Amino acid sequence: MLILFLGNAMLSDDRIGLMLGEMLKEKLEAEGHEVKILEKTGFSLVDYLENRDEAVIVDSVMTGRHQVGQVVSLNLDDLQQYAPFTSHYVGIPEALTLMRQLDLNPPTRLRILGIEVEDPYTISEKISDKLASRLNELVQEIHKMISEETGRIVSS
Repeated sequence: MLILFLGNAMLSDDRIGLMLGEMLKEKLEAEGHEVKILEKTGFSLVDYLENRDEAVIVDSVMTGRHQVGQVVSLNLDDLQQYAPFTSHYVGIPEALTLMRQLDLNPPTRLRILGIEVEDPYTISEKISDKLASRLNELVQEIHKMISEETGRIVSS
């Protein structure tokens, strides 16, 4: 299974996906997963998602509806609701539609794990204290969710 960890290294809490990817990459690859840590979004993800049966995307989301550091499991329908709160989700439904129209074989099952963040917009190399305090728990939680839900990914 392909696991994409997304983020922006220049933007405070938006870097959480990149950090988690670095912390989990070796372990997940040892378990047979393909792991990519990317600062890419929307249509640029087509090359990674093409011809994949299963894929997981891990990224930040700021909704104000959850506690900072909470993992929110999203499906494609949820993306429309959360799109205004994160730059990375904008374009994913459109990219998948385009893939179908061009017969590029999008993933048949896609899971998005969003991590609620406090500040994804400030230019900083430091994540917020609230998010930093949950970092080790997030590593364990994301790993557990990927391991347990590999066969139960929501169909796209």
